[in-house]
Amino acid sequence: MKIGIALPHFGPAASTDAIVTVARKAEALGFASLWVLDRLLWPTQPKSRYPGNPRGELPRPMQNTWDPLVVLGFAAAHTEKLLLGTSVLVASYRNPAVVAKMMATLDLLSRGRLIMGLGVGWSQDEFFTVGQSLEERSEQTDEFIEVVKELWQTDESHFAGKHFHVPPCVFLPKPLQKPHPPIWIGGNSTRALRRVASYGDGWHPTSRMPVPELTEKMQRIRTMAQGLGRKSDQITLSLRWNSFPDITNREGASVVNEKLREYEAAGVEHICIDLNIPQPASVSFMTESMERLMTEILPAVGTSLRTGSIR
Repeated sequence: MKIGIALPHFGPAASTDAIVTVARKAEALGFASLWVLDRLLWPTQPKSRYPGNPRGELPRPMQNTWDPLVVLGFAAAHTEKLLLGTSVLVASYRNPAVVAKMMATLDLLSRGRLIMGLGVGWSQDEFFTVGQSLEERSEQTDEFIEVVKELWQTDESHFAGKHFHVPPCVFLPKPLQKPHPPIWIGGNSTRALRRVASYGDGWHPTSRMPVPELTEKMQRIRTMAQGLGRKSDQITLSLRWNSFPDITNREGASVVNEKLREYEAAGVEHICIDLNIPQPASVSFMTESMERLMTEILPAVGTSLRTGSIR
């Protein structure tokens, strides 16, 4: 199992120094990856409920969220080995050709460390802001992936769809990773599971899902993938762990110890831990938690950690 950490790029504590400190600490401790989330704005009169908590309220610290791809590029320049992932990028907020260009460049600059986590989004206010349809987001996301793969994998690219069009062209640079950087799909709806089976190199749900449901849905993905002629055992099961317990106390450490064993038994291969949800943490709290996780909890669990390529 690989363990990653989300960067402090939102909330009042977000800063250049915070991002560099956490990134370098993560690499020194042997974490496998760094992660960023995607938030465009914080509506004062929201038209959609936030799915991340029972109240449906978008956390106030997300008022100040730094751009995920710019932050990943900055983190790449301050690290050498850590994988760099989006957890997750909302497909409809950006043109796929622009994203393909940015991510291919980032994969080259980071020497092949990129993971593209992708989701459909949920905020009606953000979709309105970027001039996209909330109702058509699933169809748009499927096309988005098709465009990105076409541009990343073909010598002369061309795409004609309902939502996106690319004229015959040469698209360079290509990503360093072949055939392309891993594409991990977020979400747990029936449509999202089908998207993983059809297009994904991995599934990336959140820790809100009970482990039995996680296991059952992963099996559905593998069955669908096999039906499509894909190698289902090459689809990575990953997880975004929000509301991570406070492991600076014995009770929290015990909860994490038990949960990690449960996730490992369920076949989870990669976990992104976000210490800033639901409330932002100080840099000192983050680094102390990271150190205790790597030096005390994981050795006790017996979880095997690996760094480097996820291929």
